[in-house]
Amino acid sequence: MESFRRKGILLLVLFFISSMPYNPRTEYFYNLTKLKEARPPERIKLVMVDNIGSGKPLIEEGLLFTFKDRKASSVGIAGNFSSWNIKYMTRGKDGVWFFFLPNSSFSGKIVYKFNVDGLWTEDPWNGLREDDKQGSYTSLAEIDAPEEGKLVTYKILKGNNVLFRLYRPEARIVSLVGDFNGWNPENDLMKKDKKGIWRLEKKLAPGTYRYKFIVDGQWMPDTFNPDSGTDNTGEICSILKLR
Repeated sequence: MESFRRKGILLLVLFFISSMPYNPRTEYFYNLTKLKEARPPERIKLVMVDNIGSGKPLIEEGLLFTFKDRKASSVGIAGNFSSWNIKYMTRGKDGVWFFFLPNSSFSGKIVYKFNVDGLWTEDPWNGLREDDKQGSYTSLAEIDAPEEGKLVTYKILKGNNVLFRLYRPEARIVSLVGDFNGWNPENDLMKKDKKGIWRLEKKLAPGTYRYKFIVDGQWMPDTFNPDSGTDNTGEICSILKLR
């Protein structure tokens, strides 16, 4: 009876997940063990299968930290969220170590470093950092209100409207290009707000779209969108899936 009850609850969870928006994406712990590459910290919803029947949340939203090192014996992460006590990470099948920090355990600006076999290092996949005043750097992330922070990506609104966002306060001109506008740099010029976030809202039909930003003439993918592919030239681009 208990196994049937757990399966029934899991089916309800799966139904709930199927109605969720793509941003942030939903993951299972098992999927994290199959990661191929490390990425900057990203917001995900993690299905906590072990919490079924425990009274704890079945789905937790938070930040996923990753670090790739096939040869490392142990990798940990520490920061202001742990009072700088090392939290050891889980190793995946392809040498990608990962750690999930739920929103419920911390909020606000996160300062952190990785500890690889006893040696401290900043996050090489995260360009956001600050001087630790000890001759090195600490990495930065945000666990709350990413819409108003620096770790922004697209956001799906009502009526199949999509808000594209990019944090580049130093940029002078930013445009959006993709399958939806023929990759024309002049079709969708973005506007910068006072916080340095460039924004553009577009109404799109359901489907899968490839896109990039052009920042002062330089083509680049959406840094904090974890879904990527290749454009017609074979270069990396970002992927938007709209149901």
